[in-house]
Order: sequence, then structure tokens, then C-alpha cells
Amino acid sequence: MMLFPIVAFPLLYAETHYRFKYFFSFLKKYEPEILADIPHRLDPDATLPVLLLIKDSHTYPVELTHVKIEMHQKGKSIYSDTIDLPLHITKTLWWQIVSVPFNNGLKDVFGFIDVDVNFHYVIEGEHRSAKNDNYRTSSKKSLRVYRSADSIPSFAGWAQGDTHTHSSYTEDQVEFGSPIEASIELSKAMGLSFFCVTDHSYDLDDRVDNYLINDPGIPKWRLQQKQIDEVNSHQTDFAVLRGEEVSCFNRARRNVHLLLWGTKQFFAGSGDSAEQWFHTTAEHTISDILTNKKINVVAYAGHPTEPTPFFQWLLIKRGTWSLDDMAQDGLAGLQVLNGETNQAFSDGLECWTKLLLRGKKIFIAAGNDAHGNFNRFKQIGIPFLTIRENGGQLFGKMRTAVRSAAVTETSLLDSLQNGHTVITNGPLIVFTAINEYGEIAAIGDTIRGARLRLQIYGTTTKEFGRFCELRIISGRIGSDSETVKIIKQLPEHYGIDMMIEFEVYLSQKLSYVRLEGFTKVADGDIGNGFCYTNPIWIQHL
Repeated sequence: MMLFPIVAFPLLYAETHYRFKYFFSFLKKYEPEILADIPHRLDPDATLPVLLLIKDSHTYPVELTHVKIEMHQKGKSIYSDTIDLPLHITKTLWWQIVSVPFNNGLKDVFGFIDVDVNFHYVIEGEHRSAKNDNYRTSSKKSLRVYRSADSIPSFAGWAQGDTHTHSSYTEDQVEFGSPIEASIELSKAMGLSFFCVTDHSYDLDDRVDNYLINDPGIPKWRLQQKQIDEVNSHQTDFAVLRGEEVSCFNRARRNVHLLLWGTKQFFAGSGDSAEQWFHTTAEHTISDILTNKKINVVAYAGHPTEPTPFFQWLLIKRGTWSLDDMAQDGLAGLQVLNGETNQAFSDGLECWTKLLLRGKKIFIAAGNDAHGNFNRFKQIGIPFLTIRENGGQLFGKMRTAVRSAAVTETSLLDSLQNGHTVITNGPLIVFTAINEYGEIAAIGDTIRGARLRLQIYGTTTKEFGRFCELRIISGRIGSDSETVKIIKQLPEHYGIDMMIEFEVYLSQKLSYVRLEGFTKVADGDIGNGFCYTNPIWIQHL
């Protein structure tokens, strides 16, 4: 099985034990994968959760004796502690979180902090150590967290999260995701309130104990569903949204990915799994799934404009979403932002605005397609030879903010379905429209009227930079382009509170208005900040 896994799925965390029969793998070691992870940012009142992961110790048993955690800021040591962990570990996936409190001398330490996690362990009587991970060819560089003096920018009634993540139920020959419970703890430390678990359809149909064998009874899917029910029953002000990333055919009969949030119905999708020679046919089309999903299941196109690498196009029949694919009934939105502000993001926004001008009520969302990787993205570089690292697609880096009556799976799903959302890499901008009758509409709603007032609120922090520009963007259905009004002289550095008079087009057709806001001079690592709202639609009198 598995014709060319490295070409198809080079994501974190890197599974290094698999190799083709009779082939040499420099990455393979006769010990389990061992690695540490931490959030890339930290709210001021949070402790630092250090996630320790050990994979495949059922094959390579290990004695974990102790772990030493060291922290530096600007080259100066600020923390060092050794945690004794005399554990004999023999699990497929073992994990534990060690919390570092910011008290005493660390209370007033903010900004970037470098963290090193040194594992000390014994395998077959031999004492060994590893710094941050035990992958061959990885950099061993310090993990870096930004401890903010301010909480993540937000407003009452809004929750922020990641709409595209993978859990430990995503597991195959080259990758594995983070445990759901661990992701909850690291998400909370970052200031998030939810995430969507969107595990691969071609992983969820495997046997629990062997990812090389499919099981028609879908035990992994059932376990994922049961676990999400259990964790949500114990959460307050946090929710895990169940989901699936389904591989399905677009109109050109190429494999694309469809995100289903809130689904309790499994859809098979193995067309781009590369699990069998020459098997590239999807079990479903986009249209099939949109027609047959339950009414309360929210469907978004997964990273629809990301380019397809040549070998994936050739060997596993991967493709991209066309505009007609995106316009299908039953599709609520597009996950246009996928971990990085690249050309695919710009292309996704362009497709979205074309659909809006066609009269399509469709929304945008942000996610990261994170397979763990809270702090650094690591993947297979040269197959079986090297690990490659970068700072993209970090869990919670690009966020969807949701206006929701409660932080529950049901309420958040309803808001995602109806576009009560914005996307951001830091700053937050929201608005309402008030018509001449005193009626009020929020983001995602429709309002009637000829003259509107837009009440605009924005909030940011030093971490994400000062507001420098606000764009009020309006569109008339049937026109070729949008109209943009740019406001550069903003009243506050870190806050916006303004009322704008907005005249509706003299047309009988529906129109819409949306906002884009931008920040600069960020202390954190985002560069320039942005926030894009979904529209408010306007029904003409």
C-alpha cells in the first residue's frame, strides 16, 4: 500500500519509521519519534503548556527519565527546571503537558522567549538525549513563544478559533496530528475558544491499530465522534467542532478537499489517499456530498485556491476548485486563508468577490491546516533523507472570529453557517448597519433601506500593531467590481469607534457592504495585521 506518500502528504508531525520495502531511510531510527511543542503566542494570564509527545513506543519501548526545560530571552537565561518522569512508555502515542507558570521572577517577562526542551531517556539500556525533537537532520532550534502583555483582541460575544486542524486521528505513513485534549490546552493558552477537527477522510476509515488497513466499520471515525462528545461535555467557554476533510471530485473530476463541520455522518474519500496503485477515483463529487449531508452540517471549500504541485496533479489526480465548483448550492463558504498570506489567499479573496458580485451569499473563513505544529512546521523534505522546517501553517495563527450567543458546538456552527464571522491574523474589526427605521443588522445579516449608518468597532494591541487603514467596500450585484472607500486617518491607535453614513445604490438589486482593516508596527511576529469581515447585505426598498 501507499504508492507515493511523501509526494502527497508532507506535513507535521513527521512520521519517520515508514519506508518503502527494500528502500533505505536515513530518517528512520530504532527509537520512537520524540518531540516537544508549545504555542506560538501566550495570553498574559496563561501558564506555558509544554507538550511532550512520544510516538511509536509500542514498537520501540522507552524509559523517559527526565525532561529539562530552559528559557532564554535576548540571550539571557530566565528559567531552568528539571522534571523527573521515571516512565516506561509503550504506547502508540504518549503525551503529557508540563506547565510553566509565569510567577515570581517571570511575572513581568513579556515579548519573545526562546524555549528548549531536553529529553533524557533510555532505550535497551542505553542513555540518550534529544533537544526539542529526535528527528535526524532537524535544526534543533529553540521553540519561540511571544508572551503578550494583552489578551487576544476581542469583543464580548465573539469567540476566536481555527477552522481547519488535524488531530491524532489523522495518522498515516508520513504524518500524525496532535491529541484533541492537548490541542484544547494549548489553544486556551493562546486565547482561542474553539477549533474544528477536520481529519482526513482517508485516515478516518483505517483500523485503529494499523493505518495500512481500511476497516469498513470505521472505528476511528466512531472513536473521534465519541471523544469530541466527551471533551465538550466537560468544557466551559470552549468547544471542539467535529468535522471531516473529505476528498471528493470537482466538476473536472479531480480530487479536492471539502470541509464538513458538525457532521456525524461519515463520507468516504480516498481518491487522493495514494493508498492503492492507480486508485485516484473519488467516492463522491462535491455535489453528491452537498446534496446528501445533513441540513445542520456546515460545508466550506478547503483551501480552494492553493496551487496543486505537479506530482500531486499527475499521480493522485489532485486539482483545485473552479468558480463554478464554489458556486454550488449548499456550500456555505470558502476557507480562503490557510496559514499564510500568500498568492493563494489573494486568489481566494478574488474568487469570493466574484461570487458576491454574482449575487451568491457565500462567506469566508480562516484556518491553518495544522497537524499539531503549534510552534514550528516540520515536514519531510527529501523523501527518507531530510526534515524541512518553516514558520507557516501554525495552529491558531490565522483565525476565524465568530459572533455567537454561546461558546458551544451548536451555536458556533450556526454562526459559521450564516456568516456571522470575520477572518484575522490579529486585529479585530466588526460592524453593524442601522437603517432609517432604526432596524439593526450584524455581519452576515440582510437589512432593507436607502440610507444606512455603519457603526464600526475595532480593537488591536501592541502585539498586532496600530490601526493604519480601514476600507469600506461595497458591491452591487451584477457589476464588474466593488467600490472602495479608504479611511487612513483613524481616531485611535489601538481602537476604532466610528459611525459612517452609507448611501445605498439606486437600484432594485441586492447589494452588500463589508470591511477590511489593517495594522502596522506590530511587536509580535505577524508583520502587518489584517481583518476582513463578511458582508452585510442590503435589500433595496
